[in-house]
Amino acid sequence: MVPVPSLSPPLCTLPPGPGPVRFVCYCEGEEIGAEGQGGFNLYVTDAAQLWSTCFTPDSLAALGARFGLSAAEDITRRFRAACEEQAVAFTLQEDARASLTLAGGPWALDFDLSKVPGPEAASRLQALTLGLAERVCSLERRLTAAEETAASPRKSPRLVGPQHFLPVRNQPLVWILMTFDGTARSDRARGLPGRGGQPLRPHTIHLPVSLPSGSKPS
Repeated sequence: MVPVPSLSPPLCTLPPGPGPVRFVCYCEGEEIGAEGQGGFNLYVTDAAQLWSTCFTPDSLAALGARFGLSAAEDITRRFRAACEEQAVAFTLQEDARASLTLAGGPWALDFDLSKVPGPEAASRLQALTLGLAERVCSLERRLTAAEETAASPRKSPRLVGPQHFLPVRNQPLVWILMTFDGTARSDRARGLPGRGGQPLRPHTIHLPVSLPSGSKPS
């Protein structure tokens, strides 16, 4: 069984644009072999058939030398950029072969693709389907989490609970009481109205306060 493709490699649908999708194009790295070299291929499928670049380690190295690329890493970057720019073109040929062009960049990259035999194609298409399903589920979970975060009320930054303030030891606690009478002093200038149009007069009451034994002054 071919392992499920990682969610990180890019893919795109063809032809680009708002029209109906006919093909899915993606890249996939192979497991490292006994000689310590890993493979890499580009694939195109219509969900029934599969075409591949069928690179060997030697042909992949020759391709990198020809275009000045660092093997699979640079091809993956070029493929991702072409997908984002909708600059991928796929052409079917009569002899069960196909061609893939990645436009953009300093020059276009052209690849020849061969049709993958039925048993191998079925295994790879199954892996692709499972990988796409996992990607969709992951995106839906992230979208749900983002919607729940956006819908939850923000916590108020105000302090919660009673606030206690201790007066300084042996210092009077001053309260200002506003009472209604006919006498006004500085509050008349402030224009503070009282009952019946009479101004308010402040009265100052000094209350000596002592802290409990053992308390430290603030």
